[in-house]
Amino acid sequence: MPVPDPLRATQPRHLRRLGWLLVCLCGGGLVAVIGNAWSESQAWFLAIPAAVAVGWLFVADPTQCEPPSRR
Repeated sequence: MPVPDPLRATQPRHLRRLGWLLVCLCGGGLVAVIGNAWSESQAWFLAIPAAVAVGWLFVADPTQCEPPSRR
């Protein structure tokens, strides 16, 4: 049986998800700024929504969108 992580138990789920969203936004922004400085192409700013989309694939929990099951 896995041992519960005390840090995860004390932090609300929505704050962790907000943190991951900020990480994705900052990561995409960093790639955009570096790519724009390197090649002077505005297309690098598409890295921001791409990073959010990739992060969503790993962080999103679709079961949170489902109504609670009835017994």
